[in-house]
Amino acid sequence: MLVASIAALGFGPALQWLSERASRAFSFVDGFVVVAVLGLALLEIAPEAIESAGAWAIVAVLLGLILPRVLESRVGGRETHRAAAWVALAGMAVHAVTDGIALGGAQLAEVHSHALEWAVILHHLPEGLAVWWMLTSSERGGQRGAALALVAIAVATVVGYFLVGVSGLFASELVLGLLQAFVAGLLLHVVSHGIGSRRSRQAEEHRLLPGIGGLVGLAFVLALFVVPHLEDGHGGATLAAFWELVLASAPALLLAYGIAGLIGEVMGEAPARWLGGGGAASQALRGVAFGLPLPLCSCGVVPVYRSLIQRGVPASAALAFLVATPELGLDAVLLSVPLLGGTLTLVRVLVAFVLALIVGWFVGGWFAGRKVEGHEEHGEHGGHGKEDHGHEHKGWPAKLRAGLAVGYGEIIDSTGPWILVGLLLAAFVQPWLDAGSLTRLAPPVQVAGAALIGLPVYVCATGATPLVAVLLAKGLSPGAALAFLLTGPATNATTFGMLSHLHGRKVAWAFVVTMVVTVVAMGVAVNLVWSEVVTATGSAHVHGEAGTMSMVAAVLLGLLFVVSLLRQGPRRFLGRLWEQGGHDHDHDHDHDHDGHEHAPHAQDSCCH
Repeated sequence: MLVASIAALGFGPALQWLSERASRAFSFVDGFVVVAVLGLALLEIAPEAIESAGAWAIVAVLLGLILPRVLESRVGGRETHRAAAWVALAGMAVHAVTDGIALGGAQLAEVHSHALEWAVILHHLPEGLAVWWMLTSSERGGQRGAALALVAIAVATVVGYFLVGVSGLFASELVLGLLQAFVAGLLLHVVSHGIGSRRSRQAEEHRLLPGIGGLVGLAFVLALFVVPHLEDGHGGATLAAFWELVLASAPALLLAYGIAGLIGEVMGEAPARWLGGGGAASQALRGVAFGLPLPLCSCGVVPVYRSLIQRGVPASAALAFLVATPELGLDAVLLSVPLLGGTLTLVRVLVAFVLALIVGWFVGGWFAGRKVEGHEEHGEHGGHGKEDHGHEHKGWPAKLRAGLAVGYGEIIDSTGPWILVGLLLAAFVQPWLDAGSLTRLAPPVQVAGAALIGLPVYVCATGATPLVAVLLAKGLSPGAALAFLLTGPATNATTFGMLSHLHGRKVAWAFVVTMVVTVVAMGVAVNLVWSEVVTATGSAHVHGEAGTMSMVAAVLLGLLFVVSLLRQGPRRFLGRLWEQGGHDHDHDHDHDHDGHEHAPHAQDSCCH
């Protein structure tokens, strides 16, 4: 079995060699590798690291993803990218030691089943392909380096095999976990920076094959590393949390994409004209009022926000809508009355209203003069800008069809990747958040901690209400409870990514900082005038069993995302994560000699 596992590493170069001599096979294999490497990083390496090192592993993943980008802007893209690839491969070699230990342990245990050994062998198939793919993508030919990397992984596997039972080896799970987490982040960086390269353009010569290869790669990773370990594996908790979030979010997302598409086609320019009336304060107030009747939570409001921006709605109104809509939903308010009490519910509505006005007025007014690239982009995409009044001559059936086509096509293409990132990040973070520990801190620290905890969490206002009711009963201060209820629904990775895409990173960071500062200030103020609150927690449960509607919505949403992946291919699908508005385009590096061909124009050629 040891020999077979090493031989499996050589299958990757052979498959890559064959695929490069047949363009269709290359397109398929390229999509397979991109998704398989992402799957290995997110569903195997990162969850295992989090299990070993806890929440600090999440920080290490983010560090591995972000640090090379920072260095690229200061040192140089090609050198940093290559160094990141080699560090990632060194980490994969360390990871291979654990594969060898698994093989050796199974041999010593003398079990009748060889499932573990076969899992390691199959594990090495995509690893060998990924290593060869990463190191030979450069136009300077890295076959010698790739071969050395494969030899290093093979040697590491052998070392692990013969070191089984040696006491003291790899005793520090924390160190190994942090190393693996950092490697996972580096792998994400390396894969994402293949987007737009010569290899990317070659793979896109055949439209559907990269997407089909990506789906096969995802199925391969799920079958090998996730499904066999759902109950006791390191990825089981993450996948379970992800699925729960999908079930909770899918109905709202389906509704949101439909509304976002229909805003332009059916409503025409009326919402934009009304929301644009008056000054920044008036626009923010109108944005809050516009969002009140819409049943959208934190996940669903993003596509609608994008559509509003592309219709020319002022930033003050759109940002107020973005904050208020998920926080002031009727279902969340009605649930708050029995769980939080009438007084705290009233305070919740009041502070959410004030927060939306402040963010819309301050942040929106701050960059009102900045170029809103999203609006121009929309005109390029589908001709739905202000100058296009062709929809006024369409009948209602035609308007509905066109609006739904935009909502469930173009808008999913643009926002889908960020929705997935937000859900995955929340699934990673959620099991490790110990919100109960906040009750042992001083009230001002509770407020700040609750506000920060709410930033990455992907939670709707309704779902957060029972949790907050329980924490209040355990001693959490009212200000801290409100802080979590404000930042949780309104901020997450998806929101930050979409703001970066439409307006640039400076605006996205201004939004986050304004949110946190305002929320903390209001939370501390609430604690000063109201130190305790009594809640009814007898019915405080989160969601219970998912209903049929949630299951059907999740399946439909998954199919729409699959169609988007097939339509764009894995590289363009993931490339949406690096599109930025404003003047913050800094992703294009000199990975190729003709890198200028793929700069800021990826966003206007994905599906046309």
